[in-house]
Amino acid sequence: MTLALILLFLLASIGLGLPIAFALAAVSIVVLLIGGVDLLVVAQRLYGGVNSFPLLAVPLFILAGQIMSRSGISARLVEFARALVGAMKGGLAAINIVTSMFFAGMSGTSMSDTAAVGGVLIPQMIKRGYSRAFTGAVTASSSTIGIIIPPSVPMVILGAFMQVSTGALFAAGLLAGVLLGLGLIAVAWAISVVKDYPAEDPFSFRKCARTFLSAAPALAMPAIILGGILGGVFTPTEASAIAVVYGILVAMLWYRSLDFRNLYLAFAESAVMTGAVMLVTATAHLLGFTFTYENLGRTVLGPIVDLEMTPVIFLLVLSGILIVAGTFLDGIAMMFIIVPLFLPAAAAIGVDPLQFAMVVILCWGIGQQTPPVGAALFITSAIAKVDVLALTWSNLPFIGVMVIVLLLTIAFPETIVLSIPRLFGL
Repeated sequence: MTLALILLFLLASIGLGLPIAFALAAVSIVVLLIGGVDLLVVAQRLYGGVNSFPLLAVPLFILAGQIMSRSGISARLVEFARALVGAMKGGLAAINIVTSMFFAGMSGTSMSDTAAVGGVLIPQMIKRGYSRAFTGAVTASSSTIGIIIPPSVPMVILGAFMQVSTGALFAAGLLAGVLLGLGLIAVAWAISVVKDYPAEDPFSFRKCARTFLSAAPALAMPAIILGGILGGVFTPTEASAIAVVYGILVAMLWYRSLDFRNLYLAFAESAVMTGAVMLVTATAHLLGFTFTYENLGRTVLGPIVDLEMTPVIFLLVLSGILIVAGTFLDGIAMMFIIVPLFLPAAAAIGVDPLQFAMVVILCWGIGQQTPPVGAALFITSAIAKVDVLALTWSNLPFIGVMVIVLLLTIAFPETIVLSIPRLFGL
């Protein structure tokens, strides 16, 4: 009964337009006051929710993504992607997806990916005759790769909350992110063949080499980040600081495409985004404590234990709940509301923490594509100037690819999730 009232209060508050962080804090404070908990505990839990060394990577990865976005480096990535896949049917759609895969290794968020890549390629695609709905769908769906291919801000947050190695989570996302990218390219190609969308320039090894050399300093960033983390040279938090310094040096000294005004704007935008993320993280941590204090995890654990679910069935049920919740909840809020309830059950039935985390991240990505709260959907809709419902309809085949990758993650964790972390001893 308590769990139902908490969830009902949260949904009603969010539905009435109350900011998610305030809704999470309000329901937690009310429940704890009724339970006789001193409000000093609330302050301690809010502080404890963000007092984490791994979480220091969040503002730094956000800043690194903003620096790369504002420096115009995405244009060089686009040209390299054009040389690689532009010759195929619907070349600009494939270029869009491949560029998102490159940019994912720098930004850590879907929003940076959507704005940087979409701002360059959406006008080009529309000018070349692609429908606005298809253009928006390709851009929105490929931006999800930004939170799956490391570095990933959601992975940092989830890893800190679950007390799972962020480096291991980064490694676990590599194969799933590549599979997602290849699946999206295949769907975009098939639709382009049916719609007769054009190919770009013929393939040329010389052009590949030239554009690769131009983009190489930017492409080196994810190589440095992942190589250092997987090789044990530095921690993910240290990697985030290195990414910021490297991004500034490359953008200002090598490419000379970032001036002090845009650097200031990158810092300012990162501060705003970090404040929003950390406020939700702190209040969501408080809600997690509330669930623990009220012993609500056992409310969920009991029926699952009684049903004797297998790990696969459990993760399918969890995925269904997360996907539905993701249609009306922000990703961070969805994660912190649902994960604390199901995490004890996952441990009880033997679900690997890395597999559990990857299922949550993939469902988070699917939630970004579905109205009424799909963040990537609305940003892309604004850039492409297309109706959200039309965009959603065109996005369904790409969402289907995400669901397939999710099902593969559930069915074959040893290959999709655990193979790379084990290869590097994580």
